[in-house]
Order: sequence, then structure tokens, then C-alpha cells
Amino acid sequence: MTVAFMDDSQASDTLSEEETRKWVESVTVRSAMLTGIFILLVMYTLYAAATLFAPLVVAFLTSLIFTPLVRALRPLRIPPPVSAAAVVLLVFSIVVSALYGLSEPAMEWLDKAPRDLRQLELEFRELAAPMEKLRQAREQFELITAGNQSGGGQNKADVPWSPVDWMLSGTWSALYGIAISFILLYFMLASGDTFLRKLVRVIPQFENKRAAVETVREIQNSIAVYLGTITIINLCLAAAASLVLYLLDVPNPILFGVMVGLFNYAPYIGPVASLVVIALVSILEFNGLYEALLPAALILGLNVLEGQFITPTIAGHRLALSPVMVFLSILLWGWMWGVVGILIAVPLLVCIKLVCDNIESLSLVSEFMGR
Repeated sequence: MTVAFMDDSQASDTLSEEETRKWVESVTVRSAMLTGIFILLVMYTLYAAATLFAPLVVAFLTSLIFTPLVRALRPLRIPPPVSAAAVVLLVFSIVVSALYGLSEPAMEWLDKAPRDLRQLELEFRELAAPMEKLRQAREQFELITAGNQSGGGQNKADVPWSPVDWMLSGTWSALYGIAISFILLYFMLASGDTFLRKLVRVIPQFENKRAAVETVREIQNSIAVYLGTITIINLCLAAAASLVLYLLDVPNPILFGVMVGLFNYAPYIGPVASLVVIALVSILEFNGLYEALLPAALILGLNVLEGQFITPTIAGHRLALSPVMVFLSILLWGWMWGVVGILIAVPLLVCIKLVCDNIESLSLVSEFMGR
């Protein structure tokens, strides 16, 4: 009887353990499903409200760069609203000066773009000979379709493409985003340590208060150092690219040099896009094969030097990210916010990794994001 009782007890214990394990698994699956639904809702919200959240994120990342400067002016008895206004005016003047200086060569290049692209098509037509029959068949199909259309209205294909109209079509939305970013940047810099003070009030225990303040300070300093370092590196890259293009007599060297530095915020995709654009411009400008490929080759060399040696040495290997995560981040934010999302994808990913590095419960996420 005793043995039988022990067997029943063991069976009951085993059954309870199995039930507990199934309950834990069901809770885990349910939590994962709720987390997935929450992430999808957040992504949809960010996608639907891009005009609101994109300037907010840009202002947040910019404020992290200049927060140490505002904090350094505090011992001089300069209040944060005054120092924040000075920083915002400085950044605004730099941005306006850059846009004004680059607007004329950019408009000139956009006006020439259709003619240059047609010239490029003529130069590469021999390479596309197998596609000629397909193009002719498509033209015949378009003629048949146009003949079946009623009315004498002008077809959309008859309207010439105007790069100026295309550029101006997004001007107002771009100006709106820039204005919102500068306004938010001012309020974020002027608020100072308001977030830290509120965090100290919310946390009940003193030890946790001090740890939270130190963690937030460390995260802010790390992000500010990284973003400032990357920005300085990209400025130097833009200056070096402009100088190289100027020495090689490439048209609008400053415009394309700034493009190289700006696109460098998006690893892998940005340098490839810069390389393609400069290669096309060189092919249109120069006749010889050597002269046409030399600018693109030198720009590629600058990107390789920056990406493989300079940035890892200065920024450190602690911030090395997984190439898969970088590519997925660029695809995700580029899909949601376009060009702005592509440019801020990697800085935002680095900020998330730095936050995970300083929070013990998120160390696995940081390890997964690292190289």
C-alpha cells in the first residue's frame, strides 16, 4: 500500500509539473503574441504618423549631440533656455547656409538630369540590344492602347518630366518637418535635466534613484559621444570627397561631396548609392574609361578607409553592430519614413544598443544586436 501510495503521489507530482509546464508555455506564447501585436501596432502608428514622429526622432537625436554643450555652459551661469536658443540658432544658420549654397548646383543638376539620362541611355544602348525587341513590342502595345482610348485629352506620357516640379512637390512637407524638428530641438535642450528630476521623484528607494541617474547619464554621454563622432567623421569624409572630385574636375564637387558624407549615415546602402551616382556623373562627363571610373574608385576607397579603419578605431568595437541588424534597420525605417528613415536608422539602432548595454535585463538584446 505504501509503495502504491508513493507511486500515486509521484504520478500526481508529475502531473502537476506537466500542468505547470503547459501553463508556463501557454503564458509564454500568449505573452509573445501580445508583444508581437504591440510591436505591430507601434510600427503602424509610426508609419501612419510619419509627419509627426520623424521630426520628433530627428530632434531627439540632434538634442543628444548638443546636450553636453548646453550642460557645459551651465557653470557659466547661462540658463538652459538661453544656451538652447543659441545652439538652435547656430544649427539653423548652418543648415540654411548649406541649403542655400547647395540649392543652385542642385537645381542646375536636376535641370540637366533628363538630358543626361537620355545621353546615358544612348551610350548603353549597345549593351541593351537583347532588350530592344521587347521595347519595340511595348511601344506597339502602347500605340494600340492609345488608339483605343476615347477623348482627345493629353496622355500622361506626353507631359515632359520636370525635375523642378518633382523637387518642389515635396518642399512643403520637408519645410514642415524641418520647422517641427527645430522647435522640438529647442524645447528638448531648454528642458535640461527635467526628465532626470522626474525620474528621481518616481523611483522610491534612494539607491535605485542614484543608479537610475547614473545609468541615464551614462547613456546620454555615450550616445552624444557616438553621434558627435560619427557626425565629425562624415563631415571630414564630405570634405575629402569634395576635394577629390574637385581635383578630378567632376562637376558640382561640393554637392556630390556633401551627398557622400550624408549618405554615409546609412552603411552599406549609402556608399553604394554614392558610388552609383558618381559613376553615372563621371561617365556622362568624361569620354575615356579611365577618367570615368577614377572618381568612383577614389570615392569607394574613401568609404572603405572610413568604414573599415577610421570609424572602428575612433568609435570603438563596443558599438559594432551586426550587419544583418543594420540592413534590417535600414529597410524598416526606410520603408516607414523614406530617406529620413534611412539616414537615422543606424544612429537610432546604436542608441537602442547603448540603452540595452546599460540595462541588465536587456543584455541579451544587446548581445543579439552586436557583431
